[in-house]
Amino acid sequence: MTQDSTVNNLRESTGIEIEIGYKMICAGLPREFVTSAVKVAFEFEGVCDLLKLWDKEEDVEERKEILADIQDMVDDCASQKQEEATYIRFDDLAQIAQDVTKFKDNLRLIVEQKGGIGALAQKTGIPQPSLSRFFNSASMPRRVTLLKISKALGLTAVDIATEWAR
Repeated sequence: MTQDSTVNNLRESTGIEIEIGYKMICAGLPREFVTSAVKVAFEFEGVCDLLKLWDKEEDVEERKEILADIQDMVDDCASQKQEEATYIRFDDLAQIAQDVTKFKDNLRLIVEQKGGIGALAQKTGIPQPSLSRFFNSASMPRRVTLLKISKALGLTAVDIATEWAR
């Protein structure tokens, strides 16, 4: 492949991400979310592919799921640049899942007191399906997600900090 064809492919790819980002903003998605998704799509082909899927999808519910996947990948890419994974013993997983669930249940009570998931989605720029999945799973929350939620809820880093957040 020549340098000229590589540059042309990059220009074409870049145009697609920006074009889809514009469509997402026109569809009413939070500008912060769209900006993050487009930036990450420049670096990671998987996010670019999800943007293209969202653009072609007509089913509203499926589009919401794609948005949740995009948010997850954006968060993954952000956290991969910051930290290395910690080893967790298999025997400790059940207790960790209980701790995570308890923490999320308590956090969910605060969210409900302050307007619910919809209000939190607007304040954080995190799509509502991503937040629903966050609260309904026993997976460890990402630090970047916790910080966005804490800021939106007016909580301090100490209020939200946990020893197992990655």
